[in-house]
Parts: sequence; C-alpha cells; structure tokens
Amino acid sequence: MARSDFKYKVVDGEQVALSEAEIDSCVADEDAWAAKTSERTIKKTILNLEAEITQRRLREAILGTDSDWLKNKEAEITSERSKL
Repeated sequence: MARSDFKYKVVDGEQVALSEAEIDSCVADEDAWAAKTSERTIKKTILNLEAEITQRRLREAILGTDSDWLKNKEAEITSERSKL
C-alpha cells in the first residue's frame, strides 16, 4: 500500500490522524507481508500435495500397484521445499 493509504485510526470512536512513526510502521508491516507472499504460496502448494497422499495411495504404493505415483509425488514435494 502507498503511504497515502494510511491516514487515520479510530480511538474511542473518533477518527485520529496517524503520526509519521505510525505510518512508517504500517508501511513496514505491509511490505513485510508482501515480501512473504511467495513463501506462503509455496507452503500452500506443499500442503495441497501432501493432502493428495491418501490411505488408498499409500496402500497402492505398498502393494506396488501405484506406478511410482507416490515416489513422483514425494519428488514434487521435495522440489517445492527446496524453494523455501
């Protein structure tokens, strides 16, 4: 967000102008959040990949009928983790 987006806060129901220090803090918080966007995306991808490993998929892997599906899925997860 731009500095101009941070102008006021509400104190006891009244709108009060933010000080320069408060604006700096808000901008820094927004910048820190934006900087971690790719990390959050990678972590979400990892969670989605792990969720695909179901009991049925594990059973098929143990029986050897999964055509290396589990091995490939683990490789995808490892690839995503290396991006962190």
